Amino acid sequence: MPIRPVLTFPNSLLRKRAEPVKKIDNEIMNLIKDMKDTLTEASGVGLAANQVGVLKRVIVISNSPESDIIAYINPEITNRKGKRTVTEGCLSFPGYSGIVTRSISVSARYMDESGGRVKITADELLSQALEHEIDHLNGILFVDHLREHEKLSAVDPEYRPHNHDINVSIKVQDNQYESEFNKKLYTKIGIDDLKLALDRADILKDVEQAND
Repeated sequence: MPIRPVLTFPNSLLRKRAEPVKKIDNEIMNLIKDMKDTLTEASGVGLAANQVGVLKRVIVISNSPESDIIAYINPEITNRKGKRTVTEGCLSFPGYSGIVTRSISVSARYMDESGGRVKITADELLSQALEHEIDHLNGILFVDHLREHEKLSAVDPEYRPHNHDINVSIKVQDNQYESEFNKKLYTKIGIDDLKLALDRADILKDVEQAND
């Protein structure tokens, strides 16, 4: 199945609420297969359908490199417990990460690919990924959760605090960032639009500050 381009901020589809899946037909199954292939190419943890331009309530998550990628259809968080501070990135913000507040554990329900209804309780990375990806389905981005006075940092090539922000390396030369992006996943226009939007929003740490 083909790899689908990943939309980058500030694409307007990332701010739209996805519609529930009413029937698991060939269109939805093909979408899931493409999303799994795209997530594999990105070496990421999670991907929401919004991020590949489809406003359907579908997410895929790989909880670890050794685990299978699981599709969650019409996922919904039913309960949250506790709070924790985590470093998080996003495939729609390649090359950047920020400090956000997430739950310690969550309970959720969803449909699997066969239409079965599933209830789970998750913690650690899976809990974080479920909150992150379900936020996407509601038009909410991880930058909306940035801690007060916090800004995004450019990701060091050797620094991988969360697999949402894989497949982009950042070089610092003359105090400028030069991004090397995966052309199967991103367009130069999308990457340039992202950098311009983040500059305008004034939520990027200075290079010197980020390296402190």
